[in-house]
Amino acid sequence: MNSSFGIEELFKIILHDKDFVRFEIFDKNKNLLLTTSQCDDASNVVVIRLAKVYRDEEIKWTNFNAYRTHMYIYGKKIKWKVNDRVFKTKKSAVDFAEFTNRNIAAIIERFVDRD
Repeated sequence: MNSSFGIEELFKIILHDKDFVRFEIFDKNKNLLLTTSQCDDASNVVVIRLAKVYRDEEIKWTNFNAYRTHMYIYGKKIKWKVNDRVFKTKKSAVDFAEFTNRNIAAIIERFVDRD
């Protein structure tokens, strides 16, 4: 990795590409330093997990009226999930995801060679 390495592009690939498998960084001796997948054999490997915001809807109640244009009205409870954490508002979930991804970007920056 060199100075043309773009972390924003890497994050887009990791979060949105369906064909993405894993991202790994090795040192000059072929030792694994950082990965996006779980690694059982090495204890000094940094495992990163990027934060992505998911919307989770739960239908609480249903109201039926045959004389309305929309016959069913649903009452929903919406939760926002980021890395197995639940938030009530989208703003707080997005803030947490951005904070997490900024920290992960700082960790990846340590391994990038900027000669």
